[in-house]
Amino acid sequence: MLNELSQVADSLKRLGTVAPSRHPRINPMGKNRDLLVVSLDDAGNPSRIEVLPGETAANLFRVEHGSAGSSFPGFNIPTPLRRFAEASAGSLKPAIEKLVALEKSKHSSAAELTEGLRQLLAESQARTFRENPQKPEKPAKHPEQFQRSCRELVTELKGALPAEIARLKNFTTLVETVAKSNLTLPAFAESLANLMVDQNAEYDRRQLLLFREVLFGALDWKKRSQEIASPDYWKEKVKQDKNANQPVYLDLASPDPAFCRVAHSATSAAINAALIQTQSITAAGKSEQGDKAEDAFGETAELQDKFPAGPKVAELGNVKLFSVNTNEVQALQRYGFKGSQSFPVSSARVQKMSDALLYLASEDKRGITCRAIPSAQPDKRDLLVAYLEGEPEGRAQLAEMFGGEANAFSDADFEAIAEPVLEMLEGKVAANPNLNVRLLAFCPIDKAKKQISLNRSLRVQDVIRAAREWEAGARNVPPVSVWFHDKNTKQSVFRSHTVPCPLELASVVNRVWSADAKSGFSSAYQRALSVSDAYDVFLADAPLTRQKARIALELLISRMSSVLIALGAAKTDYARNPLSEPVRWQSVKTIALFGILLHQLGHQKEDFMQEPITQIGRLLALSDSLHFQYCKFVRTSEEKRKIGKVDAPSELIGNALFNTALDQPVSALARLAERIKPYKGWADTYSGEDAGLIHWLNRQMGDARQSIDLEKLPARMTDADKAKLLLGYLADHPKTETPKQ
Repeated sequence: MLNELSQVADSLKRLGTVAPSRHPRINPMGKNRDLLVVSLDDAGNPSRIEVLPGETAANLFRVEHGSAGSSFPGFNIPTPLRRFAEASAGSLKPAIEKLVALEKSKHSSAAELTEGLRQLLAESQARTFRENPQKPEKPAKHPEQFQRSCRELVTELKGALPAEIARLKNFTTLVETVAKSNLTLPAFAESLANLMVDQNAEYDRRQLLLFREVLFGALDWKKRSQEIASPDYWKEKVKQDKNANQPVYLDLASPDPAFCRVAHSATSAAINAALIQTQSITAAGKSEQGDKAEDAFGETAELQDKFPAGPKVAELGNVKLFSVNTNEVQALQRYGFKGSQSFPVSSARVQKMSDALLYLASEDKRGITCRAIPSAQPDKRDLLVAYLEGEPEGRAQLAEMFGGEANAFSDADFEAIAEPVLEMLEGKVAANPNLNVRLLAFCPIDKAKKQISLNRSLRVQDVIRAAREWEAGARNVPPVSVWFHDKNTKQSVFRSHTVPCPLELASVVNRVWSADAKSGFSSAYQRALSVSDAYDVFLADAPLTRQKARIALELLISRMSSVLIALGAAKTDYARNPLSEPVRWQSVKTIALFGILLHQLGHQKEDFMQEPITQIGRLLALSDSLHFQYCKFVRTSEEKRKIGKVDAPSELIGNALFNTALDQPVSALARLAERIKPYKGWADTYSGEDAGLIHWLNRQMGDARQSIDLEKLPARMTDADKAKLLLGYLADHPKTETPKQ
């Protein structure tokens, strides 16, 4: 794992380094929360508040302390800032009623909302910021974190950042200001509260609603104002707000206009670069003074004695750089290798790898550089990491393009996800033809150990070509309209096309379906294709690609043919052959994967749709439709027809012969010729209701039969032939579609 991550680290030279203990590191602010930018005056007192939306805030970085919860100039403050005492319950009610009315009214002005907040503020008291009042001997959590952020970390930065870096002028001034101001959390919170209700400030409605939540918490306005004003409500709310917080970013009220303000992405980049340079110099100095030894990579340097904790991700838990209990490994004990001695590595390399992992797998990079993907283990998820080598700070949804899944018909497919990413890559590769994409996949071995299961470096040019070919392959099939119900619009929707994401090849193939007369189709996980196999098929240029494409097609045929045959029956008579939405959506993706795999194996729709084997599939579908019409008008009474019922056998003629056709198409044709005679004879002379449709079906069957040259049928059915037969059977002939209404 260390070897692969060292390659990742080389691409992240601009991201700062992470020391294993208390040294600062750079991390972005989150993008999901609005950010309060608090400007300080020359004395270090808050004098102005701005609100930045989460998308803008994500471009700002904070320097994080080694201790949890401490960072600068961005940090979290506990909320709400105010509390209500029981004694204020009587006078609290009018203030709450007024604010409720103002928030519910769209016509209330900002000035009225501010006045409502001021009145509620007058009924509240400043929060004491103690989590355990029963244990006064234990330090209060929040004030301690605030002190580390605005004192310890500020002191470190003051000594670490060179004052002569001009582009950091406003940031170094802020550091000096905070260092002299002796800020405390209670005083800072009180200043914020007063600024939020300042009548002279020009805040809009959205900002004031955010201020109300920061001041008093997320109130349940569904309750009556009497309930909100009650002591019991606020006692319960104290428990609910235990872990609530609001991100804050410090800036200067009077910055030097010649340079970027602190709350600016250019300043964040400059801080990052300065810390890298400073820490590199420091590390080099320590290395010269300390003991050196050769590490596992052949580098002579000061070795790391402890590995830092990695990120915690929802899919994998804690991801550690190195995890082994050497006390339980006798071979390591025998040679005296304890702890990190079993895998010696330099301090500098550990710092780079740790920073790479923390950056790429952080929560705010979901979909951009990391994403959960199907695991080789049932009911588990792996973590995919994807980024541009040398440019990991991009904002394009690269991981989503490589690891996305459309779990429902309404989800975005590969074409929708990939288009903006491909446009970005085309622009990048025009300037740098040698640009690469790195793919890593982490899988769990057990609770402690994680392993890299995929490590690929792909040329961006190859990725763009593969994506365009993949999209073209998904269109390499005839229209196959499948019915879905849109829950939002409450209307019927037909999907006749989708472009599955690359990894959906594995997720579709790795499902084995079985049918039950009562419950319908159900699936079980049975791994046959890996993530690596799916990417090989997607890229379509590896030596084994065609072989893996053939294997994938064989698996799709064997595992999905029964489902697709049932779909053919449902397209003719949905009322008696309903399929669940997951089964229908799986079928739509399978049809698109048929097109992709046939495209890669050299079979194009313009040609194979005219081949005899495909025409046999079409003939079987037309036979089903004609048989259904016969049952409707000959076997079914008029009373039943009026209520939409048809007396038909459990299997229509074409559906019943389809499994035979998959192995012996000539034999299936011979049996069809005998069994279709009475239905064709009836159709030749029928002149009643829907006669035009029935005569059209009869003519189409004749055309299909004439297109079948028996001498050109394959002597032995290949998987490609079976896919073509299924596509011919499922292809739309619109006049006979009978979807559920």
